[in-house]
Amino acid sequence: PIGSSSVLGLLAKPIVDLAVGLGPDQPLDPVAERLGAAGWVSRGDAGTQGGHVFLLSARPGHRLAHVHVVDHDGDQWRNYLSLRDLLRRSVDARTRYEAVKQRLWDDVGDDRDAYTDGKTAVIRSLLAEASRSDG
Repeated sequence: PIGSSSVLGLLAKPIVDLAVGLGPDQPLDPVAERLGAAGWVSRGDAGTQGGHVFLLSARPGHRLAHVHVVDHDGDQWRNYLSLRDLLRRSVDARTRYEAVKQRLWDDVGDDRDAYTDGKTAVIRSLLAEASRSDG
């Protein structure tokens, strides 16, 4: 698990985010076929904003989970894990991230694009902090 729902005590939407890492010679198609057969809907390639994204919904408009298929040990994979691990170990990082999330929720509500875009600066800052603490 990645994302806010993987961090105990952090304000999070009730949507589980998962990262699936593909090896260097592993094609996406078999993964996409299996996810599709299990009811996951492809949202395409979000590039550096999430890799290949698949959604699982209980009903239209009610998401349960996201799967982000990225290169195993690629930049996105490492960033997902670094951010999660920093948020798990640092109360200060959780507090700063949660404050931005709360402000965005108050300002943009359920506008997913604005909410995601609004978190970019704090995520970059937290990733830089995680990089310094890992090094």
